[in-house]
Amino acid sequence: MDDGKKTPVLINLLAIAKYDQMPDYPIQFMTKGILHFRHEGDAELSYTETQQDEDSGEIIKSDIILNFSEKRVTMERKGDYASTMVFVNGVRYEGEYQTPYGNMGLAVTARKVECNIGEKKGAIHLKYQLDIHGNYSSSNELHMEYHAE
Repeated sequence: MDDGKKTPVLINLLAIAKYDQMPDYPIQFMTKGILHFRHEGDAELSYTETQQDEDSGEIIKSDIILNFSEKRVTMERKGDYASTMVFVNGVRYEGEYQTPYGNMGLAVTARKVECNIGEKKGAIHLKYQLDIHGNYSSSNELHMEYHAE
């Protein structure tokens, strides 16, 4: 693998949230990011996510850092809406979702964690359940592909 070199990549992401008795909520976008191999089979992918707040219309930017290996993904979101989520197949991870309006407890239980890690291209596929304040919130999927620019 690489000796720590940072590679510009193009990222294609599809995230789908499935709520009870509501339509699925898909988000799809393409963005640029940086891929960094720390050592064999362990990589970091960073990018900035931009979304429009549905209530205020304001643009919200979050810096995302994904650390991933074959069987584990850690997603760290920095910004006004911050969280860290850890995905390991069959494991429940509990953390906190920080917002300008206060903090909320969150938990993710990974149902599927698949990572195809390559220097020039790769993919991450996650299926997980999200609980907020100890209550079921949604079932989610994340499908991300990257390739060197």
